[in-house]
Amino acid sequence: MVDLGALHSMLIEMHGGMLTLAAVCIVAMIVASVHRRLRRTSKWYSVFRGLDSSIEKLARYVEPTAYVAAIGGVVGLVASSVVGFYVWPAESLINSPLGLSKVMFSIFATELWISLVIMRSKYGGNLWQNRGLATLYVCTGLAGFFFMVLTGSLGGHMALGVSVLDPVYELLAVNPEAFWIIRLEMVPVLMGVAFFETVALFAAFMRFRVRR
Repeated sequence: MVDLGALHSMLIEMHGGMLTLAAVCIVAMIVASVHRRLRRTSKWYSVFRGLDSSIEKLARYVEPTAYVAAIGGVVGLVASSVVGFYVWPAESLINSPLGLSKVMFSIFATELWISLVIMRSKYGGNLWQNRGLATLYVCTGLAGFFFMVLTGSLGGHMALGVSVLDPVYELLAVNPEAFWIIRLEMVPVLMGVAFFETVALFAAFMRFRVRR
């Protein structure tokens, strides 16, 4: 018989690792884009021309890696959410403000990463040629990573009472079990926010046109 708890943990590690890789690759693409722009527009930056070859190689590898990792991460994120509903009784999620917060952050993260995958599937690597679309792509990926980290942090507190973000919470003097709290009466409002988030993202990137 399948141990759902172990499967849930494995899927969390899977999507956590892959989406972290995707986020790191997106940050690397930001570095490459900034380097290219400064090489074109700033005379003083010419001292870094020796990095051109390395930066181009970096961009050539990390751009598709971010896409593939995001796809794998979305699969793992959705699968872990489905399995999680069997591991955690519905009552424990509905009646727990911490559980509701975890569910809503997971929804936000999933929407954002799916939107990123759709964007990249539609426009391909050429999306980086359009500054507005590239900015939307980057913001979507980093926001999705932020909500994924928060989801994992709350899951750690629900299961073990600790998470990897505890040093950050201590530094900011934040109680994670009281700060990120969503109460049952707020769920309809947040579902509306999630719907608006999806509509706004699709409306934004459908406006852009990229040369193929």
